[in-house]
Amino acid sequence: MAYSYDEILERMENKYHELTGHEPAECGDIGIRLKLLAGELYSLNSNFEWLKKQMLFTTATGEQLDMYAMQRGIKRIQGSRAGGELSIVLDTPLDYDMDVPIGTLCTTSDGSLNYVIDEPATIKRGVVRTICHASAEHSGKKYNVPKNVITTMVTYYSVGMYIENGTSFSGGTDDETDEELRERIAESYRNVSNGANAAYYRELAQSVDGVQSCSIVESSTSGSATIFVAGRGDKCTRECLSEVAKRIESGRCLGQKVNVFNANVITYNVDVSIAVKSGYESEEVIENAKANIRSYFDSLYVGQGVILAGIGRALIDTDGVENYVFNNMQDKSAAESVIMVLGNLTVGSM
Repeated sequence: MAYSYDEILERMENKYHELTGHEPAECGDIGIRLKLLAGELYSLNSNFEWLKKQMLFTTATGEQLDMYAMQRGIKRIQGSRAGGELSIVLDTPLDYDMDVPIGTLCTTSDGSLNYVIDEPATIKRGVVRTICHASAEHSGKKYNVPKNVITTMVTYYSVGMYIENGTSFSGGTDDETDEELRERIAESYRNVSNGANAAYYRELAQSVDGVQSCSIVESSTSGSATIFVAGRGDKCTRECLSEVAKRIESGRCLGQKVNVFNANVITYNVDVSIAVKSGYESEEVIENAKANIRSYFDSLYVGQGVILAGIGRALIDTDGVENYVFNNMQDKSAAESVIMVLGNLTVGSM
């Protein structure tokens, strides 16, 4: 049982009173000693409680959960960096070519998100604008920003120069959460690989970085199997799909034909209205609600349908949301070859 610092101190003071008949003076020698000892005991107790949680994958977190995943041949899916195009604009043209080096750091108007130019950029003589590609400094969905948000160049001479993103930045995803990873570990115990079954091929496919989920469709007559893979909220990249095919080919059972395909993407449009609790900024709550809805869709696996209860949970888990209403929406099942992804997202006020 976990005790708070105050509970530990109170028990010690009560015991002292029981044994001596006196109350320990708060600023006296005994009172100070009891407080110091209570602090050490509380720290020790907290460490024991943390250690108990790390003893099983069902309660472990962070690095310890990663270790349990490694025992099952599973790795945490890493997030990706958002990317897009930036325009570098001068106030007036120059009479020479101006180079902007790779690695130049740019930021949003409030300075909260940084982006790095990742290709050479040159503003030609007599021209005031050039376009180059840039990527988010780190992975994460928060770097998916709309147009006209990235405005400032940080690590380069920028007097008379400004940045603008005429299109949105997209493709950023967060690292797999502890709960998502925990579910994959649990699935590996529910469906144990025997070297020839669907669980075996699922293990092979999901050992490739970039594969979040897959489904196995086995033929009862020909003995062949088809594997449909997907990343986080989207198809796998061409390189990822190729690596999956190589691992499956090298590990498939003798005489068994196994095909690997990207899952078919089907979009699902979300249109909801929310009621915002008193004291909260409506725009901020709406943006947070959108982020939680995106996280829900990012967590879907191949063959997993969309259920309104899941979207509703994402909304209720949003701080500041009091109530919500779905607008012309319903549950949507998915075939074993399909990954459901978020289409148009509209969150309005009730």
